[in-house]
Amino acid sequence: MLRTLAILLLIAAPLLAQDKKRHPYIPEQFATAKSVYVETRDGGIDNLKLSREDRNAILDTQDAIQDWGRYTLAPARIDADLIFVVYKGKLTRDLPKGSPNANQRNAPGRPPIYNPNDASQTPGSPISPDGLNQEKDELRVYTLDSKGKLQGPLWHSEQENGLQGANCVLLRRLRDDVEKAYPNTPATKQSAP
Repeated sequence: MLRTLAILLLIAAPLLAQDKKRHPYIPEQFATAKSVYVETRDGGIDNLKLSREDRNAILDTQDAIQDWGRYTLAPARIDADLIFVVYKGKLTRDLPKGSPNANQRNAPGRPPIYNPNDASQTPGSPISPDGLNQEKDELRVYTLDSKGKLQGPLWHSEQENGLQGANCVLLRRLRDDVEKAYPNTPATKQSAP
């Protein structure tokens, strides 16, 4: 009997340990956070130099966060527990190797040129016959360190058109991951005396 119990404990111990670590890629900051701030790689919505696409990505993400209801929107980056950095994928153009313009950007208002020789650039999708590519949209979640610098990312995902309109697929993916790891239990209302 004692031997059987010991064997059962040996079998059950790893399973119990796995249950605690069932979502190791979703840090605890998601469970304790109350507010978020949404910005792009180029800054917040108040940055007048943001493209219309980036501004819309911020607004669509903010709308999706409000629909989610788990977090509130912080008015400033410093007031937020989590920083959501959105990146709206741009249309890129491939140039042949050795092309005189291979290392130059297009004029403002035109799609940026993708340079296959530049390791810092990555196209989001395979090369199309016309040489145009669509980079993937990205959502990254950070916290701030004591100096106000981004720390992380805590979570990252990318997908073509993942930040488009009311169907913000990347935020929905984050929502599913967070709710699975840390189910949101609604607060009980206290009745007035």
